[in-house]
Amino acid sequence: MSKFFFALALGAAAFCYADTVFIDNSMAADNKSDINEYEERFAIGPYIEFTNIKMDNVNWDYTVNGRRYDISVNNTFTFGGTGILPFNNYVGIYAILAYQFLGVSYKDKNLKEAYAIQEAMEIEYDGWNVPVEKDDIEGHHQIHIALAQIGVDFGVPLYSSYNYQFMCKLYGFLGGITGKTFFQNDSKYLAPAIWGYTYGAGLRVAFHAFTLAGGIRNTHEYFHTYYEQPISDKKENEEFMLDFDAFLQPYVSLTIDLF
Repeated sequence: MSKFFFALALGAAAFCYADTVFIDNSMAADNKSDINEYEERFAIGPYIEFTNIKMDNVNWDYTVNGRRYDISVNNTFTFGGTGILPFNNYVGIYAILAYQFLGVSYKDKNLKEAYAIQEAMEIEYDGWNVPVEKDDIEGHHQIHIALAQIGVDFGVPLYSSYNYQFMCKLYGFLGGITGKTFFQNDSKYLAPAIWGYTYGAGLRVAFHAFTLAGGIRNTHEYFHTYYEQPISDKKENEEFMLDFDAFLQPYVSLTIDLF
């Protein structure tokens, strides 16, 4: 009798498991691969350039009432955000949105003569609506600049590992610059657009979702503006042109992949 019940139990168990599907996941795809390659991805993050403008690399034309001026320029670092969109591990595009500050000190080339002419104007106009004020002879501009850069980068991975999600890449880049200036301290000059270009080279190190990049870049920037309300017959008698280069400027960025 016991043998009968044992056979019955065994048959019931076989029937119950007849439609059960067992999945063997011991052969499921592994995260590691000797075939796949690490791929750069779309990423964004903070950017800073340690900009240092030297007067030897500055050209200018600063004129008020037809008189020529000397200027000096100082600046802060350039900082903002950057994004990279690679087409593959060799070519991609990049963009930067950044803020830059320029301080421009100006003075007439012949201060004694300029102040004498200004005093004569004060008498002629009886102190009202004087075309040239004392602040126009010697002073300081505070210029805030919103910059946008876009360009192409190209390079060669020095080492890449899919298994460790790591890549070290040497790259170069070339891009265009545009932006808008904002004169802070009631300048009589119109706030112009700014234009330029940039090129350089760097090293990019990616680990999982994070990428650290740094290198050197050369930048050229230019703007040209005139008085909003000219005081001379020719607008060229009140103009401000600034044209400068910044060579071998170090920069660094840290980005994170979005997908």
